[in-house]
Amino acid sequence: MDVRLYELVLNQGRSVSPFVWRARMALAHKGLTPERIGIGYGGKHVIAFSGQDRVPVLVDGETAVSDSWRIACHLEETYPDRPSLFGGDGGRALARLVNHWCDSQQLSALFLLCTPATYALTPEADQPYFRQSRFDWTGMSIEQMAEAGSVKKLRAAIEPLRLTLRERDFLSGDAPAYADYCAFGGFMWARMTVGGLLDPADPVEAWRQRMLDLFGGLARAEPCAEAD
Repeated sequence: MDVRLYELVLNQGRSVSPFVWRARMALAHKGLTPERIGIGYGGKHVIAFSGQDRVPVLVDGETAVSDSWRIACHLEETYPDRPSLFGGDGGRALARLVNHWCDSQQLSALFLLCTPATYALTPEADQPYFRQSRFDWTGMSIEQMAEAGSVKKLRAAIEPLRLTLRERDFLSGDAPAYADYCAFGGFMWARMTVGGLLDPADPVEAWRQRMLDLFGGLARAEPCAEAD
């Protein structure tokens, strides 16, 4: 089976994209082990075949799929006999809501904290692109972002996760599913760049540790900025 996953890999072998981590966990959930192909910010030509320039890109046989949500849907539809990522149409709709919340709230809260450290991990040749593109998005320099980042604001922003995880082990119930992988992707960005950021007594931190242990410790084994 030809399954390849193109991902962003920076210095020290750090896989920093939260969207790639969503895809990696979804693939593991389906029992698939793709060939991983790392590219840097200067390697976007490598994925030009996908019709766009962002990771993740999944190649599954003759099919190329970009965007982590579309990858999850592809896996669910292509491998229906393997463990479900959604648990039916209702679960898919709720996972989509969590996906949107993570994009608009969780990743926004992480952006100022993780971007300066992501810049530091970026190969020198790609740093001018990274610096300019982030300035174009925010109007802030890397140095201004470093000063503006707030762990307190992040911890406040994830209160919906905290309230849910006080009542159950996973966002999806008794076992993890795609909603969990959406939120976990953001925390893997932090783990790769600045560390865990959460209070040890936080229910979200207990969940994060459970997520790190899934699939034989797939996520825990990756090179990161955090000492286990």
